[in-house]
Amino acid sequence: MAKKIMVQGTGSGKGKSLTVCILCRLLSNEGYKVAPLKSVNFTAVTYKLGNGMEFGYSQALQAVAARTELNPDFNPITPKPWIDGTISVFVRGRKVVEGVRFTGEDLLVPKNDPVTQMFKPEALEGIVREVLAELESRYDVIVIEGSGPIKVKGLGAMSKAVEFANMHVARIANAPVLMIANTPDSVKGMLSMLSEEELNRIKGLIVNPFDAFKIAMDIGAKMSPELAWEYGKAVYGDLGKDIVAVLPYMEELAGMPELDPVQPAPTIPLDLWDTMIEKIANKVKDYIDMGKIHSIMGL
Repeated sequence: MAKKIMVQGTGSGKGKSLTVCILCRLLSNEGYKVAPLKSVNFTAVTYKLGNGMEFGYSQALQAVAARTELNPDFNPITPKPWIDGTISVFVRGRKVVEGVRFTGEDLLVPKNDPVTQMFKPEALEGIVREVLAELESRYDVIVIEGSGPIKVKGLGAMSKAVEFANMHVARIANAPVLMIANTPDSVKGMLSMLSEEELNRIKGLIVNPFDAFKIAMDIGAKMSPELAWEYGKAVYGDLGKDIVAVLPYMEELAGMPELDPVQPAPTIPLDLWDTMIEKIANKVKDYIDMGKIHSIMGL
């Protein structure tokens, strides 16, 4: 049975996709056979396999980081928005819904359309359970990425889909959760929305204060691993969760496309990413306590 770890966050663009890439490469460097997984990825940027299957491009990047073959099961549910306002949905790489218009009004008052039906937790759960069973039989470790914020309210069917992709998937996989922490207030706010069971599932914080560390670098400060860990403990040490990583600012990513965009955007070539993620992983390994992460996963 594969060991699992899940990365969740307080919102989009907080570093979940990059963190999963880093963990995939570090665990691969340790000799484990690793698979990434993001159950639901609402994105206009997909990777197309030669057989016509599509899935989230960020999961292709994560597969490269894990040194494994590209597989649509790494992102089994992919709602893809188009510029004309319609949405297609890919399930395990195959298009099952095409050209459905899904408006902001539908988010608040869902209609009985194919997209809304796809977003029902019971429909999503069956797909994820099938994929997990297959990945568990083939890999040593599965590194799972959540979607958006852990909790989101007021968006109807979309709220349920986002929440499904976080704590619901963590329960299905029986995965411990590492939470991305980028500002103390956002972490405190998100923790206040969780149930006791959900709070207990969060086993550690990954501090990713990219703005603060960028400012420190701009004024000439040198962010050593020791200083980064001290910062993490000073700012996040009172949240009642163990700190397992404090990520440094990474110049390698400056000017590079976003790893997991919602809107159409340029992509990072996979061969270039293979080189980049190795450099990034080697740079940040002193900022990550892999011993703690091993213990959390039961490796």
